[in-house]
Amino acid sequence: MPEMSPGAALRQIQQAQAGLKKARQALRLAKDDPHAARGILKVGWESLIVTHRLLATIPLDAANEAVMTKQLALQRYATALLVRLRRIVRTGTVGPDEDDLEDFDEN
Repeated sequence: MPEMSPGAALRQIQQAQAGLKKARQALRLAKDDPHAARGILKVGWESLIVTHRLLATIPLDAANEAVMTKQLALQRYATALLVRLRRIVRTGTVGPDEDDLEDFDEN
């Protein structure tokens, strides 16, 4: 397996972030559609799967401070999405996004 550089790791994290943002955008767009819940769950869950797979492939050698900081921010963003997906499962509807975390932490 070829070694991964910190730059490549950061690009993977950015790719995962883009997928999560699309899922969050789908949540916002579907909040007024009571029939959208199942589709949103699928989109959000698939996005979480891809994100965790990408993060799991980052080797320790590529995990410098910048990579770890971005990974922490991405995991917080993924957790926020998971909370919303759980809310959909519990209520059966998408509902409002009271604490929208649209901006990814760029630290």
